[in-house]
Amino acid sequence: MKIIIDIREPYEYKRGHVEGAVNITKDLLELVPDKYLNKNNYYILYCDKGIYSLQLSNKLNKKGYKTISLEGGYSKYKNSV
Repeated sequence: MKIIIDIREPYEYKRGHVEGAVNITKDLLELVPDKYLNKNNYYILYCDKGIYSLQLSNKLNKKGYKTISLEGGYSKYKNSV
């Protein structure tokens, strides 16, 4: 199963997000990934410009999660749709 996660703050998510994305902040995913993620699923993470989501993706992958970062983040995504 592939799940899209917006790691920005809730107020940013409310202003606009990728369709079907869930909002779980970067801080929560760093502190307690096991509460939100399952190592059997695949996750696409994004932030505003793709920098923080790439860093977080790398950290989570080292812990055994299957993640990738949306290149360019939400800013690039919204400019492409």
